Amino acid sequence: MKKRWATAAFAALVLAGCGAGEAEKGEKKEPVVAQESAAKVDMSKENLAQSFKEGTFKADVMAIGLPKDLNEKVEKITAAMQASLAKNKEWYLETIAGLAKGEQLPYDEKLGITEDEYKFFLELDQHMKLGKIGESDITITKTNEQLTIQNPTATIVKNFKISADGKTLHSELGDLTYEDKIEASDEQKITGRWNGLTYRMGGEDTMQVLQISIGQLEESKKKIIYTKSFGESQEMQEEILIF
Repeated sequence: MKKRWATAAFAALVLAGCGAGEAEKGEKKEPVVAQESAAKVDMSKENLAQSFKEGTFKADVMAIGLPKDLNEKVEKITAAMQASLAKNKEWYLETIAGLAKGEQLPYDEKLGITEDEYKFFLELDQHMKLGKIGESDITITKTNEQLTIQNPTATIVKNFKISADGKTLHSELGDLTYEDKIEASDEQKITGRWNGLTYRMGGEDTMQVLQISIGQLEESKKKIIYTKSFGESQEMQEEILIF
């Protein structure tokens, strides 16, 4: 049996739809070997390379999205809205042309859905959850006090090295420098509370940005690696690994 897991995104000012991935359900899986099964580790910049064990570990590949029941609801609302907007295209184009930058499209019956359904649409981020979409083997090695993390099935960065002082990540796409510390917070509703560090390549004046955040979840004590890549003309790519 398969459980569909979908991510939702806004297109212009209206949700255009959801893309679905597949996560296995009901299959017997080997238990995921965690880096630290019981202990909290020091995730400071200076100790980052020492906070990982060497070896090969089974990682859960996660995605932020909507559970199946809510995704089906979104698909029905989306279909109704798209059909209505096709009939009211002139009104829609005139309306969005008159909106200020960042201003929300106000509810109107011409959207083809109820006001409650539109409110649900606008608050989709509150329903997002972290769901498993696959597995991957992560290999971790240490050489000359540098730690290398390899993930051959990764979609963005397949391997990177953590410098001994924790100031730099050396990846096949370039070097990322330490940017900020992540403090565990109740605001981390999707992932749960976690501490870690963020590294970044590129910035406001560059076309391409690569960001890798590394940390440890407070409750499970598992490691998390959250990679994001985005640019002016590129749709954001995300990959979340927990092991």
